[in-house]
Amino acid sequence: MNIKKLEKHLNIDTSIYPKPSVHALNYYMQRFMFTVPFENIDVQNGVAISVSIDDIFNKVVNHHRGGFCYELNSLFKAYLEAKGFTVDMVSATIHIPGGGRSLKGSHVSLIVTVDEQRYVTDVGFGDLPIQALPISIEENEQIIDDINGQYRAITTDNQIIYSQKLIKGSWVTQYEADLIAKSIETFNYNIDYNQYHPDSIFVQKLLITQPQDFGRATMSHEQLTLTKGQQKEKYPVTSSNYKQLLQKYFNLDVTINKLEK
Repeated sequence: MNIKKLEKHLNIDTSIYPKPSVHALNYYMQRFMFTVPFENIDVQNGVAISVSIDDIFNKVVNHHRGGFCYELNSLFKAYLEAKGFTVDMVSATIHIPGGGRSLKGSHVSLIVTVDEQRYVTDVGFGDLPIQALPISIEENEQIIDDINGQYRAITTDNQIIYSQKLIKGSWVTQYEADLIAKSIETFNYNIDYNQYHPDSIFVQKLLITQPQDFGRATMSHEQLTLTKGQQKEKYPVTSSNYKQLLQKYFNLDVTINKLEK
């Protein structure tokens, strides 16, 4: 992976932070998230997903694309490690509204340790703040305020962490993650499931999302949703306008086969 080329793509000023720190971590995270969208277009188009760092680098940097969690967090992990950070990849299970759970380990997240403090550092999830979440116990919670809401990461036993968002006055778990470092190879089954199985949400639906200066933009086959604080603006997506929307909100220039029909 060409670190300098990646930093140029992310518009990172390498003179600001000469060594690892939480400020550097948040800066790198913001530049990544504002540049690289979460998107499952390859899954929708039937293109096989690779988690080789060189392949992800080529997709993101040379082809100006995004990816889903296995790709984005793998690439960001490799970058952070090149910058001197201590990073663990962990397995997470998404909580579905209504009390359901995704396939166990269907999400991959990152835990970064800086000065003995651990942080959830996830650039591959559809609704998280653009800075790292310090992991704490509930009694000493550290809440992160973001344009899209308030977030926290708590643990009760130092074995499982809960990434949560404050929704209508209650903390809602977005996903739970095991605090056990794993390699990307341990996710092979889930990677195959999420790109090929008919029950996979990524097979069933197009999902493109990215933080914006005003909040967040999210696009499906049917509509574009612009979230601005408590307000949501919805616009239809059609075969005649989808490429314009992709370019305007996600800086993507790619064909989505289902929207060409």
